[in-house]
Amino acid sequence: MLTIVLKNKLCYHKYDIISRVRIEKYGHSNSGEKMKLEKFKVKNIKKTSINLFLIGIGLLLGYFLFGRSYAFYEENKNFDVINGTVEDPGDIYFAYYIDGEISREMPKQNTGYTLDETKSNCTNGVKINWNHSTWQGVTDYTSYSATTNTRTKCTLYFNKTSKTVSTVLGNIEVNNYTPDFTKSACDDETCESHEKGIYETTDTDGNPTYYYRGSVENNYVKFAGFYWRIIRINSNGSIRMIYDGTSAHSNGEASEDRQYGTSQFNPNYNNNMYVGYMYTSGEANGTGTSSIIKTNVDKFYTDKLSSYASKLDTNAGFCGDRSNLNRQSGVGTGIVITYNKGYLRVAESTPTLTCENANDYYTVASASSGNKKLSYPTGLITVDEVVLAGHAGGVFDGYYTRMKSNNSSYLVTGSGFCTITPAGGYNPFGFTDWLALLFSVGGSGLIDDNYTYGTYGLRPVINIRSDVTITGSGTMTDPYVVS
Repeated sequence: MLTIVLKNKLCYHKYDIISRVRIEKYGHSNSGEKMKLEKFKVKNIKKTSINLFLIGIGLLLGYFLFGRSYAFYEENKNFDVINGTVEDPGDIYFAYYIDGEISREMPKQNTGYTLDETKSNCTNGVKINWNHSTWQGVTDYTSYSATTNTRTKCTLYFNKTSKTVSTVLGNIEVNNYTPDFTKSACDDETCESHEKGIYETTDTDGNPTYYYRGSVENNYVKFAGFYWRIIRINSNGSIRMIYDGTSAHSNGEASEDRQYGTSQFNPNYNNNMYVGYMYTSGEANGTGTSSIIKTNVDKFYTDKLSSYASKLDTNAGFCGDRSNLNRQSGVGTGIVITYNKGYLRVAESTPTLTCENANDYYTVASASSGNKKLSYPTGLITVDEVVLAGHAGGVFDGYYTRMKSNNSSYLVTGSGFCTITPAGGYNPFGFTDWLALLFSVGGSGLIDDNYTYGTYGLRPVINIRSDVTITGSGTMTDPYVVS
């Protein structure tokens, strides 16, 4: 009996000693020993249970005091407060102001608010890089310079603003059918169809985008001292528009003012690489060298738009699609016969806003997609956007094209201008020279494949951010004005 009791005790010596003392005290009477030992066991078990309970309470308190505080500390190291990742080497907290009033939470995306980047700030030299398209911000500690162990505070100011999509589409009915892209679209006797207005399709992100078609008269914008015509509203809410002069021009009006001078696409033409907005020798989709026209588009930006950078969207890109129809080796390089897929889309009148190859989707370094090779957020119109705008596609007949002019489309300027879309590279009509070809739009609106070394009107394309405030109705006399 004694042995059994000792084995069931906790392994503390004090309990062993007490057990022996109490048993010896009650002598050798079997009945007394048994009775007293059982009584002792009950008391001792109760004491042990209390001790175990107290130990458990202590462990639980320790978890909450130390474990939870550690967890909170870890949360501050990777703080997901603005729907994005905030990488924090120290302690940081955020304060939100909505329309000048302090708030416990920041506003949700697409609720009509925008971050006031000029007013928002952080202490200790920390900066917030904000992406309006994804509604995310990431802290930048490059200039972190705290001299004391103080917390970093970021104060973010959000203001209500007029959204461009709401302003532009607010009073316009979107056509709910797919146009006939084999026919030119306008509203006079030269048209094959009288399609006109705004239509919906999807872009390279697979999301809805809205484009203007035909001889529309409600897509005028005045911005940065120039007039522009809206091509489409991108899926991220930004507005894509093309240069249209220093004054407003009516549809079909022939005027050199509707282009910003002229430019070759590339002075060279004897290699397939010269169809690229950017190109690299020996590569079908290279981006090592800027074309001449890209250089001139960039100069337009630095000369005329750099002070308006905060109004321009940096996520929307420009697709210079060099994907090809050929299967043989070396396609797209050297002097291997190449038909780019844009050639087929024009011939079959099947435009798309999807960019097949990410390396042909020209974007700036801060963009969330694309090749991130542009210095500035500006480019050229695609031939697919020209077809969407109402210029008919058609079959090439080997010398001239069977496509139709569109004399009154909002894009027609009376002078030819080039697109960013390659047609291919081959030696047509028995010529001795190899020709790199891209798509252009003639003075009458005819789409054609043309030589890279030709001289074309320069019509830069830009994208206005979705959260800027605009006023006006979009007409020639009351254009949309970017504040």
